[in-house]
Amino acid sequence: MSQYDGERYYHRIPGLLVPRADDDKHETMHVNINRFIDTMPGLVDSMEESVAKDDLENRPDTLINTIEKLCSLLQDIYARGLEADAMRLLRFAKSDGMVDGARKNMPAFVMDLLSLSVALQKAQRFEGSDKKEEVSEIERHASIARDLSAVKILINDNEYESANKMITGLAMYNPEDEEIVKLLQLAIAKKNDELKAAVDALCAMYTESINQLAGTDLSKIILAVDDMPEILSFVNNALKSHYKVIAVPSGKAALKVLETQKPDLFILDIDMPEMDGFELAEKIRYMIRYKQTPLIFLTGNSSREHIAKAMAIGCNDFIVKPSNHDYLLTKVGKFLAE
Repeated sequence: MSQYDGERYYHRIPGLLVPRADDDKHETMHVNINRFIDTMPGLVDSMEESVAKDDLENRPDTLINTIEKLCSLLQDIYARGLEADAMRLLRFAKSDGMVDGARKNMPAFVMDLLSLSVALQKAQRFEGSDKKEEVSEIERHASIARDLSAVKILINDNEYESANKMITGLAMYNPEDEEIVKLLQLAIAKKNDELKAAVDALCAMYTESINQLAGTDLSKIILAVDDMPEILSFVNNALKSHYKVIAVPSGKAALKVLETQKPDLFILDIDMPEMDGFELAEKIRYMIRYKQTPLIFLTGNSSREHIAKAMAIGCNDFIVKPSNHDYLLTKVGKFLAE
């Protein structure tokens, strides 16, 4: 049986608040993680279909049941931030204004579910071995920032009990962070107004820290390849303040760029006409100068088969569309920050 290292999983995956592993938890966590990976896509499909029905008079029980199942899955793998998001969706589903509220909040929730699934599948490559990746400071800050964002949403919804539970977890795993410990003290004292202000300030502080940790080095070149103009625009807007971004719409155009430029990192779509991302990545890795250059797939397809093929080619990371600026900057900053 492959072993589960709770500490490593927590630090590698933003938003996962798992306890330190012990022998009794290894097998249980292994089973729970794989159940989440296998079950989650079907539940997401069911959830999205229910919302699409526009059934305002007869509230769809299917949607409520589906979200409750997702809550249970997320609880089992200690994804406290996403569990809080799921509970928020559940409140919409049980209210009269369910459809509009669920529609508004569901895309970001689904994106985070898919990203978590991809990260878990990637982390499984290290199970049962002595290989461990060093966790960068920017990854640690991203993990805390993700959880703080969930706390902020809960507080804005006056869900202080759930918020306090998350703050307790944050303080447990970051006892050296005086500001997070202060949040816990405010939560215990039920000083809600002060707690809300402190959470807002800490969220802003961690967002700024991610920007600083990513650094600014316009001598470093990122080559982004995607056949969708809006995705290229998103990548450019997220990274242009930190690095030089070259954005092209096809594999053929990317290979042309490589004749005159030497990128420091690649961001590739997978599903593209004529030459897909896998073929392009193989051509890039075949060039000696790019054997070790960081390569990230940014794609809407998070199937286990795609992830396995991407890892076999030698990609360094895998991001599910849609994403957000901070998340992409964190991933890129991990490889390019000095």
